Amino acid sequence: MFPQIEDGDAMRYGEKTLHEEYGVPEALNVGDLLIGEGYRLIGSCKAAAEQKAEMLLVASQGQRQLCRGQGAELCWARQPAPLGSLQVLDIFRQKTAPAFEVALRLGALYAGTGQHEEVSDMLRAYSEALGIAYQIRDDLTDLGAKGETNDIAGLRPSLLLAVAHEKAQGETKKLLESVWRRTPQPEATAHRVESLYFELKADERARTLLETYKEEAIRSLRGVENPNLKGLLRRVIGKIFNDTEIRGWCNEFEAKNLAGRGALVAAS
Repeated sequence: MFPQIEDGDAMRYGEKTLHEEYGVPEALNVGDLLIGEGYRLIGSCKAAAEQKAEMLLVASQGQRQLCRGQGAELCWARQPAPLGSLQVLDIFRQKTAPAFEVALRLGALYAGTGQHEEVSDMLRAYSEALGIAYQIRDDLTDLGAKGETNDIAGLRPSLLLAVAHEKAQGETKKLLESVWRRTPQPEATAHRVESLYFELKADERARTLLETYKEEAIRSLRGVENPNLKGLLRRVIGKIFNDTEIRGWCNEFEAKNLAGRGALVAAS
């Protein structure tokens, strides 16, 4: 909610943002309420006192990391300059991944400290890959007239702009640099910049990176022994990205089912 205000977004997910419809004071107050409600729910859950302490620490650290990630973007906005694609991806990691990681760690801690320790490294790797993929998907869905927000008009760090600027040469590179520096040339309209994204195949590169990070999230689960947890986290990826099939999921269970049928045949 707070990043929506900071970004000046009027729409999110097809609906007016809260500050656009009701005002900034109301949106800030609701955001504060939701943060407080989260800590209240942790404090009132039936976990042991030691678990609650760990859960509160994880939640507070995650909130701090999210603010630092958004702060990195705000610092850039004070003295805007071209960013490389790796720098943009790092901002994506900082400002989004902690939200996924906190939610997952709270569940693991509620299940028990031992269970959390077993999956701690996996949850970090999974959350980072998922957070970056989520932000790349947002960049791609903002393309065109039907995009919900406009990173070009909003002058926000964009993976598409970073890739296009890296690939561009001559006058085209200067034009894209003017967009990065928030001193756009008259011809640097949103339509023109987006057309350059396609000409320079920045959109193709972004889609490749999107699939790469989705695959990385899936690969991070290879050491998970609990099939229910592994299946759940794979379905989370499918739900977020509207994927009807997550590669590896069906094959894994087909192998398991075949083994089970083989055992029944042998027993009979």
